[in-house]
Amino acid sequence: MHRSTASRSALKAEAQSIIDAASRDFERGTITASDWQRRVSAALATAYLGDDDPRWQSGFDGDVELWRQARELVLDAVSAPGSFLDVGCANGYLLECLDIWSRERGLTLTLSGLELNPELADAARRRLPALSQGIYSGNISDWEPPHRFMYVRMGLEYAPPGQDAALLSRVLSDVVQTGGRLIVGPVPFTALSATHDAFIRANVSESHDVSATDRDGKTRYVVWARADAYLASRKRGRTNAYDGQPSD
Repeated sequence: MHRSTASRSALKAEAQSIIDAASRDFERGTITASDWQRRVSAALATAYLGDDDPRWQSGFDGDVELWRQARELVLDAVSAPGSFLDVGCANGYLLECLDIWSRERGLTLTLSGLELNPELADAARRRLPALSQGIYSGNISDWEPPHRFMYVRMGLEYAPPGQDAALLSRVLSDVVQTGGRLIVGPVPFTALSATHDAFIRANVSESHDVSATDRDGKTRYVVWARADAYLASRKRGRTNAYDGQPSD
């Protein structure tokens, strides 16, 4: 069922309360990073699956037009055909739309998704039976991909507090293929500087951004970087974002 605005606000508030509590516990050292990610994922899944609107189940509260205006800019960071992994794919609706939008642009993408929450991963497989074999269950922090991907889209909200640069470094090291791109976002203007800063702390020598403004005047950004920029920084011996030691 489609819930009322008030009901959705209550779902958001309840999920945020759980996330805030998990963040406090993580900062006190009473739970691990994996514990934090599981608790956050479960809270979001409960909120998302409380409504049958596919956009709501993908973490967006708005109509089809606004959804496209808010999410299609992910493809502005995609320069050529290739494999594409959506990290935190939720119910798979973004993957479904990216398939349509990329074809409209004449791009051929081999789409896959990764989802930590089992219920959301199952929802994505049901929504996208043709892609079901490419909807993976796992935690991006330690997931071992079956192969590397040309494009990986993710959000920094998947990282526990203070761990965003480490997560970027991990994905660039182990998930994005040589010559590929790591794409973060969409994010609002208020998070743009922090997103670029996370790439800097992850030893990425250069990051880029693209933007789009929706009908309500809200501008969102996607920040992306080439895996080669990260690898080049490591070869020059810059600090590793995980442990503060020189890179290998």
